[in-house]
Amino acid sequence: MRSFYWTRIGGKMKKLNVDVENCYGIKKLTKEFDFSKHKAYAIYAANGAMKTSLAQTFRDIADEVSSKDRIFLDRVCKRKITDENSIDLPKENVVVIRPYDDGVIGHTETTSTLLVDSKLRREYEELHIEIDKSKEIFLKALKEQSGSKKDLEKEISSTFTKSDDEFYSALIRVRDEVLTQKDAPFAEVNYDTIFDEKVLSFLGTKDVKTALENYIKKYNELLVS
Repeated sequence: MRSFYWTRIGGKMKKLNVDVENCYGIKKLTKEFDFSKHKAYAIYAANGAMKTSLAQTFRDIADEVSSKDRIFLDRVCKRKITDENSIDLPKENVVVIRPYDDGVIGHTETTSTLLVDSKLRREYEELHIEIDKSKEIFLKALKEQSGSKKDLEKEISSTFTKSDDEFYSALIRVRDEVLTQKDAPFAEVNYDTIFDEKVLSFLGTKDVKTALENYIKKYNELLVS
């Protein structure tokens, strides 16, 4: 759980209109932020939900580069971020502060003091503790069920995303499919038996890849004939 924060600087902009699609995983986001009512906004969401993607979208404005979707490169990206007069947000008005090193600073009471509101900070800490507990229980059950000795958090993330540190994004991707699945025919199969490192390494060699390509090509030719 992290926060995304922005504020109006200089007192000129009254509203910020955000309308983006297919920006770094953000499917669609349309929202008006009224700075005539509030001087600053903080967005709280689970890791992998959208905050880093939203920050990257604003960073693109500051860097004067086009935004895109990291995974589905063919999707048309829409980025329209304007003020109350429908004027594009100028790069000079955007400052994106890069996050702390995730490998050094984690979710601790010390780092959570960065949140200025004490009530929100307590809610944040309690919520994150519950999320971590649920995550630990889930991974433990998954390890027992699969019989795997792998780091399943990284395994799940790298399977369903492009990196091994987007665990929650991976879960969100497969959530609907898992919920609609009526049975689990391979539940008793040991995961490491299927995804054995030696076998995967062997299948990745050039000779094996060539042999498989030739087999598939020949098989398709036989089907056609």
